[in-house]
Amino acid sequence: MSLVQTMIYQDARRQLWTGILLSSISIVFILGMVTVNPSSFIISVVYAAIFAITGAGLLKGGYADLQKSKTVSDFEPDPTQNSLERVPARMYMGQNKLKSFQAGLFDMDGKSYGEIQENIEWKHKALTMFTAVFSYDHFRPAIFTFKNQAGEPLYQIEKKGGFKWRGYIQHKEGAYVAYTKQTKNKTTGQRITRYIEGDQCRWSAEGDDFIGHFKIRDHEGKVWAVIKRGAIPREAAERFEKMPGYLVEWNIRDNIPASLLAFLFLLHSKER
Repeated sequence: MSLVQTMIYQDARRQLWTGILLSSISIVFILGMVTVNPSSFIISVVYAAIFAITGAGLLKGGYADLQKSKTVSDFEPDPTQNSLERVPARMYMGQNKLKSFQAGLFDMDGKSYGEIQENIEWKHKALTMFTAVFSYDHFRPAIFTFKNQAGEPLYQIEKKGGFKWRGYIQHKEGAYVAYTKQTKNKTTGQRITRYIEGDQCRWSAEGDDFIGHFKIRDHEGKVWAVIKRGAIPREAAERFEKMPGYLVEWNIRDNIPASLLAFLFLLHSKER
């Protein structure tokens, strides 16, 4: 098996086992509906739905990845040349709470510099909104399309579900070009998420997972940006206070590669 086949096969097994576990827990709550005090009936219904829907999503995603692992091609070089010529010093990357399947990168005036949108058939959109409410969205697998400022699709972003997160990037022609790898800094204990292209780390995010502040570096160690989860910019508080996401403070503001934006959106998808 190629590297990408092996990794997706591992993701498939992990999602299937997690889906079985959560589905089993939902059965416990269903049984509890008829055996416990009636006053807890509504609570049992809610938790049964959450575990059942999350488990079903993981089983579906795991099975799809199991089939994909048999046919997918190995990683290829990323041919994408698209970039943002210049960005504001402070931006916000967030999602509309009513549309958990969509997120954007905005300046303080609300102008979009790119977005991701989950790949959902229109006939399933209402069901997806229901799923977003009655599921552990953090555990749910999802596939997004990343579009640049002009609305052109550049990448497909895959977020694998389960207790252990991993992400992949495909360019618009469909080939896999990058994946994420998570480690810890043994000295500081901080989490490091690396964006791996070929045999090198092109981007990395290192910081405190609890606080949610991360420095984004390139392969030479140069800091391009600092992202802060849940930090609402005071100059645009009313615009973004109901939009979960990250404040993005750029150290380097010129010629921002599309792969870096894809990495930021991939990190955002993990927290959704």
